[in-house]
Amino acid sequence: MLRAYAEKDPKIEYKQEGFRMFNEMLQTIEDRVTDIIFRVRLQAGQQSRSVYNVSETQKQEVSQFEMAQRQRAAAAAPQGEQKVKQIKLDQPKVGRNDPCPCGSGKKYKKCCGQKG
Repeated sequence: MLRAYAEKDPKIEYKQEGFRMFNEMLQTIEDRVTDIIFRVRLQAGQQSRSVYNVSETQKQEVSQFEMAQRQRAAAAAPQGEQKVKQIKLDQPKVGRNDPCPCGSGKKYKKCCGQKG
């Protein structure tokens, strides 16, 4: 409310304040993450896994997932080619300013052609 008295657009002021708060939140997250990373210590009894072994495992999982997707897509695909049937109208298309085919005498747009 005080922003309006200061002859500033409140919408713009709230937008700027929200942007500032969002940037502060991102900075806080970044600070926390870096703090946690620097405090992590490996214990002597633990061995770290090789990055290469993990990536190979992930590649195998991805390839299995892709194969399953292809199998599902092949099963869902229609067998053979199906011909699309074209819809044919029995009567010619009625223009908006033509008389309504219901016989009311009104224009189509004022009678049966009204939207809503």
